[in-house]
Amino acid sequence: MITHLTAAVLLFFFVVIVRKYARNLGSYFLELGVSIITGGLLLTEINGTFGYNIILVGIVVTFFGVTKIFKRLKEIAIKDYLTGLYTRYYFFEEWLPMEMERQKRKNGKGISFLIIDLDDFKTINDKYSHRMGDKLLKYVASEIIKNIRKTDCAVRFGGDEILIAFPDTDKKTVENIVKRLEKKLIFNPVGLPVEFSYGIETWKPGENVEGIVQNADLQMYALKNLKKQKRVLTEEPEVD
Repeated sequence: MITHLTAAVLLFFFVVIVRKYARNLGSYFLELGVSIITGGLLLTEINGTFGYNIILVGIVVTFFGVTKIFKRLKEIAIKDYLTGLYTRYYFFEEWLPMEMERQKRKNGKGISFLIIDLDDFKTINDKYSHRMGDKLLKYVASEIIKNIRKTDCAVRFGGDEILIAFPDTDKKTVENIVKRLEKKLIFNPVGLPVEFSYGIETWKPGENVEGIVQNADLQMYALKNLKKQKRVLTEEPEVD
């Protein structure tokens, strides 16, 4: 009896700890399962068979709860919490290696990379608040997701910089997608006109993919710097 009571007390404190640190991970079923197991341990002192059956039910519920937590942790690891875009970790550690291997195996056309960076985003944050900037970034991300295929991969590359990978897609097709995005973002529900600088490069099997992504990034910054120079000449606000 003492052993069962000790286990029940330890499980109770376990539930308290889970509730404190894992509630945002969807720990309800884990807490419920552990509570059922605790109740089963206490019931074994009254009716052993019934108590052990309750413990088995608790184990099943606990397993389901643990599965949900791991699923939530996976979502956190691969999806950016603000935009819903994929994370750099998922892109470089999972998606890109698998897609490169598929391209080599299927003798594919390669992967086109589009890197987008919003113009004047720092000014928007400073002038209208970071909350407004977050709202705008979420809208941009949602429009990007609407205008790409499920086989494409949109990544929050850093801050307001977004990378989109298009398997088996040529540069001309990506440029058409850019034009669609420019039209959709210039007038938007947030009420702030959005423009962006971008760069496009295409990777072919056998090439250095990191160099290709870097070239797209350099193109984007070159376009951004060109806009800055033009705005300096016309005394317009700088592009951040």
